[in-house]
Amino acid sequence: MTPRIAITLGDPLGIGPEVVVKALSDARVYSDCRPFVVGNAEWIKRSVARFAPSLSVRPIAVPPPAVSIPDTLDVLDMGGPDLSGLEYGTPDPRAAASALAALTQATRMALDGAIDGITTGPIHKGRMRQVGFAFPGHTEFFADAAGAKSFGMMMVGGGLKITLATIHVALRDVVHIKKQTVLDAICLTHRAMRQDFGVPDPKIAVAALNPHGGEGGLFGDEEGREVAPAVSAAKNLGIHATGPHPADTLFYHLKAGRFDAAVALYHDQALIPIKLLAFGDAVNVTLGLPFVRTSVDHGTAYDIAGRGVADAGSLKTALALAAQMARHRASGALPVSRKS
Repeated sequence: MTPRIAITLGDPLGIGPEVVVKALSDARVYSDCRPFVVGNAEWIKRSVARFAPSLSVRPIAVPPPAVSIPDTLDVLDMGGPDLSGLEYGTPDPRAAASALAALTQATRMALDGAIDGITTGPIHKGRMRQVGFAFPGHTEFFADAAGAKSFGMMMVGGGLKITLATIHVALRDVVHIKKQTVLDAICLTHRAMRQDFGVPDPKIAVAALNPHGGEGGLFGDEEGREVAPAVSAAKNLGIHATGPHPADTLFYHLKAGRFDAAVALYHDQALIPIKLLAFGDAVNVTLGLPFVRTSVDHGTAYDIAGRGVADAGSLKTALALAAQMARHRASGALPVSRKS
């Protein structure tokens, strides 16, 4: 099986177009998957001419052709707003509208089964909101479109797989974390490790919130009130979960292979170890969707857009991971039990 992966261009005025055409000019990418781009064809042609002149652009329809042509970048043209006159690094609502059109089309294809997964380029959330994007980010957009009741974000990189129990939440609110929130993250991680990564009985470590795991309530009682009960509930579902583990040592043990994945309780608890070990090469995975979705781990980087210095490494890794996950799903070798 060669998975069909749609790449959404992201904000055309950021570094998304540059990393996309650079990644797809690498012939090794095609050994993992059958990638194509969803976006404004004219802007993609402009990006090819500027950043990957060895490529040619081929318009395609849905479903994408089964076989790629060497040195050819396939594009499903979304048309949309006229982007002529715009420049890299200069945010504009028209570019955001183009990004939203690409996301919408790619989601339709994924839900219809016309493709095997989506890999997304970076968007600018502020500009997206100006054109009616009523979500904190891609994760919530895809979950809403798919009707997913339980969903989450896993970061993959540097030999680590870490699910975030909360994502873009102020630290003052994280202390109010609830058992069900932690349990949902554990269950999502268990399901993904089996279904998407082929691990039959994944060992999942859950991080503590407070220093030293709260020291029996001395530094906080959230571990005893909410986190430990969530771990116990997961065990009752047949999930191999342990914790809460003090976060200052957990990620060392995760890297050493003592666990298959971890659940972090807040954004930076997960992102610091990931970006320390895999800055520029990590992948964002959305859990709980009926289709595979991966993303680069960086933003639009308007400050360097158009300069030809953007690194396509994260996109290449995201494509390879999407292909790997899609193959695992297609094999159906490790179905998820009803309990989880």
